[in-house]
Amino acid sequence: MNVKKQPLFEKISELLKKVAARSEESSSFLAQKFSKQPRYKGSSLGTGTRKMSFLEKLKRKREEKKQQKRTQVTGWNTGKSKLRSIRTLFVVGVILSALFVLVTGPMQKLYGGAKYFRIQEIEINGCVMTNPTSLRKFADISYEMNMLTIDPEAIQNRLEEHPWISTAGIRRIWPDGLTISISEFRPKALIAQEGKDGLEYLDRKGNIFATVTPGQEMDFPVITGLDTFDTETEKKELLETAISFLKLAGRNNPNLPAQNVSEIHFSSEGELVLYLVEHPFPIYLGKGEIKRKYYQLRKVLEVLYRKKQGDAIIDKVAYIRMDYQKNKVLVAQRHAG
Repeated sequence: MNVKKQPLFEKISELLKKVAARSEESSSFLAQKFSKQPRYKGSSLGTGTRKMSFLEKLKRKREEKKQQKRTQVTGWNTGKSKLRSIRTLFVVGVILSALFVLVTGPMQKLYGGAKYFRIQEIEINGCVMTNPTSLRKFADISYEMNMLTIDPEAIQNRLEEHPWISTAGIRRIWPDGLTISISEFRPKALIAQEGKDGLEYLDRKGNIFATVTPGQEMDFPVITGLDTFDTETEKKELLETAISFLKLAGRNNPNLPAQNVSEIHFSSEGELVLYLVEHPFPIYLGKGEIKRKYYQLRKVLEVLYRKKQGDAIIDKVAYIRMDYQKNKVLVAQRHAG
């Protein structure tokens, strides 16, 4: 008997149909099973929202009020404890201060004469125009002084009364050392005035601080002519003008260095007249615009220092007027003979 063989494609189709049929049966069975399960309400699970009764609300409000009172009492107690701490610290501070005063007084009397606390070393720094030996004598500082009994503030005040000292600082170096640091005035010019005992030093701020004594340095420009002015205000303004010019000259341009300024004179009208060291002819700068006239004079001197036929032009100058006209300078020459 001949068996007819089915093609492979037909076998696969039948197999897929059987699998699909079984899947449908399983799905329908599960659907029927779960459809029979009882349904639960939110109330039966205890998840529903229940309203509070009147008594429960009243009880909660009372508990909240009690909690507020506890918080207020705690804050008040904290503030009181802080206040007690501050009072305690204050009392302790007063007691310690009293003990310090009671103890240090007798201690100073007891050890004030002890050799161990006598000053063995005195160091003075910053001396230029002054010297340590003269300053010790001036401020009454000796090696017999005691570290416990010296008064640094009193020593500082005595030192700052010295005409050359601007500021002074005192420091103890225990057990037997004393260090003194000073800052001196720096002279910028000399000033000559009638009725004064010689020349006086002037600092960069225009303050007169000391009289020149024999042997001290005098290589500074001299300011003259202030005697013709009566008020201190006028003199102060003129000194400020002179200091301003000297500050500009302090830049040490080769044609007009500060070392080449010999004298700054003020006429009775308050006009500035400049004299140089090497060439003593007058240079009239007039009033005001000092900075502009300074730079203009530098250019004029640069031309005059040039040589012509072996001689410098400046050797024949009689005077220079920087205030001749606006932006114009007059250079007058000497006549031969």
